Amino acid sequence: MSADDLPGCRMSEDVLMVQREDEAYDMALIEGLRHPRPDIAETCAWVLGQRRTRRAVPALIAVLHERPNEVDVHVAAVLALGHIGDPAAFPALVEAVHSGAVRVRRAALRALAELDLDRARLVLREVAEADPSAGVREEARRLLQERGER
Repeated sequence: MSADDLPGCRMSEDVLMVQREDEAYDMALIEGLRHPRPDIAETCAWVLGQRRTRRAVPALIAVLHERPNEVDVHVAAVLALGHIGDPAAFPALVEAVHSGAVRVRRAALRALAELDLDRARLVLREVAEADPSAGVREEARRLLQERGER
């Protein structure tokens, strides 16, 4: 008698194979964050966010420090962090709100609001009042207003 003859064993093997393939795919995407071409790193960040790949959080945070002049990659990374929803990303997103390019700061505000609105409210209020960019201030106000605050 083989494992295939036992009820449910073949399905379990199939599920394990798919899980291994998913893990390999996720690891390839994480590795892709370090690709020298920014468009590839940006796409990898976006896909990791869509897949909500929690194991990618440290690598996505590292992107914010290791690719300092690649705004599109940073935007994709901060949005991915928001989609994934891991609270460990909160400090890195706050840092991006205060130190990134305007597009990165606006995306980081959206990611913070998606990640944990209660914790983000203080940051959103502060940015709405004091950010040097009118566009970033407006984004913070819009997010607060959308979520029931005037």
